[in-house]
Amino acid sequence: MNVQPWRWLAAMAAVYGLLVVLLAALGAHVVPLRDAAVVRMWNTALEMHLFHTMAMLGLAAIAVTLSSRAIVYSGLLFAAGTVLFSGSLYLRAAGADWFPDYLAPAGGMLLIAAWLWLVIIFFRKSSG
Repeated sequence: MNVQPWRWLAAMAAVYGLLVVLLAALGAHVVPLRDAAVVRMWNTALEMHLFHTMAMLGLAAIAVTLSSRAIVYSGLLFAAGTVLFSGSLYLRAAGADWFPDYLAPAGGMLLIAAWLWLVIIFFRKSSG
């Protein structure tokens, strides 16, 4: 079975959307968020997670119209960056102090790369 790349991205975005709702519920009802700084960390993770989930879903829709694998690759960068950035913040906020400090900035760099890649793609598409 040959599945178009945009379908994988759309399915991944749906899973990420499911996870952001579950993690919001966990943060509100299960995970003991100790102080205001930890709550801000959890909320930052949720915001970035949700924002980039919507970006992935939008890219899947655009990729259908343009038949562009390059756009799907940007979505995959969003996916990886979100896991590293938000995932490391979720773990830290939940008390996993053993988690490496450099993963959140690495995830942030992947998110920046994804947005930069989109700028390049859309500039090239519009210029001719």
